[in-house]
Amino acid sequence: MTERQHTTWGELLRDAVEKPGRLLEAYTAFHNYSFGNALLALEQCIRRNLQPGPLNTYHGWLERKRQVRKGEKGITLCMPMPFKRATQTDGFQDETAEPQTSYAFRFRPYWFVLAQTEGEDTYTPPIPNFDIDTALRALNITRTPFEEMNGNIQGLANGREIAVNPLAALPHKTTFHEIAHIVLGHTTSEKLVDGEQTTRHIREVEAESVALICCETLGLDGAEFCRGYIQQLARLSPRFSHEPARTRNPGQGDSSNPAPRRC
Repeated sequence: MTERQHTTWGELLRDAVEKPGRLLEAYTAFHNYSFGNALLALEQCIRRNLQPGPLNTYHGWLERKRQVRKGEKGITLCMPMPFKRATQTDGFQDETAEPQTSYAFRFRPYWFVLAQTEGEDTYTPPIPNFDIDTALRALNITRTPFEEMNGNIQGLANGREIAVNPLAALPHKTTFHEIAHIVLGHTTSEKLVDGEQTTRHIREVEAESVALICCETLGLDGAEFCRGYIQQLARLSPRFSHEPARTRNPGQGDSSNPAPRRC
């Protein structure tokens, strides 16, 4: 943690788009599994009474300094497996041509969820003069277990609940981001005060801006990654620089997408 001094929150928000930032490597640290494989893994977790969570191979967990517990049975997924076959020319095999590489899909038990591993838990240092649990109680927000198979997702918000990935690179930043989704009304089915719809990119910018302000105000690490995320969203959304300022009632939400917010 380092001491930071800013005149206004407006200065912080200007820095968000003007000062260089970085993207977290954690957003791409895990393989992004197909919807079908994610469902297949979830079904096996439920059937075997395993806590759903981030999914990785044995060697993938070793790279993250976690060990699969002895005796754990792997999760089976469908994977492409390459094989060589002779090149066909006019319906006949061409023995002189290089063999072609083709792929067949096979089911293999090569994966394990976080609950099947052991290792050092991510240490989250306390915040001086601030208690996140007290803030959550005051806002009527509860924590729930993180059950996403995609380990790249840092956290999510749904209704009045948040879940933070146990492997999140910056747990405090992610927690503030998910709280912001709820306080700003992104997880409800009610409409905005002005009746307009807010795109997903704008909702993410709003939530990450709150995380930026919280991290800088409390002297926490993560501001450069907040800026990087905001700048990435700005590049993806041509509407960003033209989006009108909004006055939002924290108790009211957005009807455009009441689904859980995954970040």
